[in-house]
Amino acid sequence: MSPTRTIIVFGSGPGIGIHLASHFATHGPFTHVILLARNTSRVQSSDAVFLKQELAAHSNKDVKIDVVAIDLADLDVLPGVLIKLDGLVKRGQQDEEVVEVVVFNAARIRMTEGALDLDVKEMEEDLRTTTLSLYLIAQHYLPRLSSLHSTDPALKPALLITNSHLPHSPIPQLLSLSLSKAAQRNMAQSFNIAFREQGVHVGLITVHGVVGEKKEDGQIRPSEIARKTWEFYEEGVEGGLEVVISGGAPK
Repeated sequence: MSPTRTIIVFGSGPGIGIHLASHFATHGPFTHVILLARNTSRVQSSDAVFLKQELAAHSNKDVKIDVVAIDLADLDVLPGVLIKLDGLVKRGQQDEEVVEVVVFNAARIRMTEGALDLDVKEMEEDLRTTTLSLYLIAQHYLPRLSSLHSTDPALKPALLITNSHLPHSPIPQLLSLSLSKAAQRNMAQSFNIAFREQGVHVGLITVHGVVGEKKEDGQIRPSEIARKTWEFYEEGVEGGLEVVISGGAPK
């Protein structure tokens, strides 16, 4: 019997996060979705409701949805959250369950007047949120993901990380986000090299533009990002390091 296949989204939200979860759940073999965010009340009342509506409209599967609180900047608490997630995934001879896809979708967007107006504590928090927490999550899940492909070649283990154009085109007023995304990209590249031979697809979802529903203003719809991410995921390790998703010019 095939195992229950689970997708975990670190950083659920009304934009990219929940649309990725929804698209993967409706188009893929996943029957367990775990959504993590700071504001679990919002996730329960908005994201989880949206996911259930999408499943009802596009799939007849019975999908279990769990919502878990997390503050990615709190590195002392994060290991305990990872242990809690382990407890949500069934293990044993009967009804075996595997975490097949981990999505990391985290960023803090805070503008400053100039490149030197940033408090160093803000920079530290951004690095904890987008990069150091990713490292702890990767330490926890990449060894497990690497064992899946050898166990069952039909599985497509992946760690997918949302990123942006900022590593290549930094913005002085977004210095902290720019440097943290650059560090995150570098880390993802290292993981991609280290684990692709083991069948794990460590990939970047590189979004060039503003995410939103106003396509006429050049915004990139989260549903479009989700669709292209799914296509990227379907390619497996052959898909390479990243998929670049750009918006059109405003009309």
